[in-house]
Amino acid sequence: MAITHLKPESYSSWKEYYWTYQNKLAELHYIPLFERWGVSIAGKKVLDVGCGDGGFSAAFAEAGASCTGVEVRDFKWETSHANLRFIQQDILAADAQSILGEDYDIIILRDVIEHISRSSKNQFMASLRKFTSSGGIILMTFPPFYSPFGLHQQTFLKSFLKKIPYLSWIPGPILDVLLKILSESDKARADVKEIRECQMTLRRFKKMVRQLNYPIDQEKYYLVRPSHELRYGWKLRESRLANIPLLREIFILGSVFKLSMPPE
Repeated sequence: MAITHLKPESYSSWKEYYWTYQNKLAELHYIPLFERWGVSIAGKKVLDVGCGDGGFSAAFAEAGASCTGVEVRDFKWETSHANLRFIQQDILAADAQSILGEDYDIIILRDVIEHISRSSKNQFMASLRKFTSSGGIILMTFPPFYSPFGLHQQTFLKSFLKKIPYLSWIPGPILDVLLKILSESDKARADVKEIRECQMTLRRFKKMVRQLNYPIDQEKYYLVRPSHELRYGWKLRESRLANIPLLREIFILGSVFKLSMPPE
């Protein structure tokens, strides 16, 4: 498949660009990945947790799913899809199940778990049981914390540090001083601090899902992620380090997991 490189300057606004990026990421990479795993999207009920601007959710609706995108803050969504809705909601809130519904076939957490605090991760993951049944599946993606861009610096930062790998290895106070010196915004510094405090490594992830009895049905590791192909024009590359845990934590740029919901 030819590389699709989306360039921000081709769009009238960042919001339009990022929505398109999310939409194409699902259309060109993750929906076909589901199909290769034997999971047809048409007719499925999908919950996209941490949906952001909603382009990823829209792609699933366009593929024939009934999709709900949920976020903790309002992104001012607009949609003309009859089978797509967006809801501002904290899934840990007591009323989340009554508002969002249940019996979802697929739950998506794309680059979400690395934003959840270490103290809340297990509770967050356990809460997904409320929204699906024993036949449901969960798609999860994230860059490991100690990987080259595990801090999302290429997204958050404006200075040359956005291109520097392994910032997560620098002690937090020292890194924050560097960000101040380079005039990074308060928001960027807060975003980097959030990822640092959450520290989602592959080892912690596998330990967590094992404790929660979420079997891993499929897993993939990338030296170049699907998102990097769309955003930077790099050719997608899967990793052969899958069986070497230490190297996997350090060198891969992204991971994808398909989990299944255990029986009650």
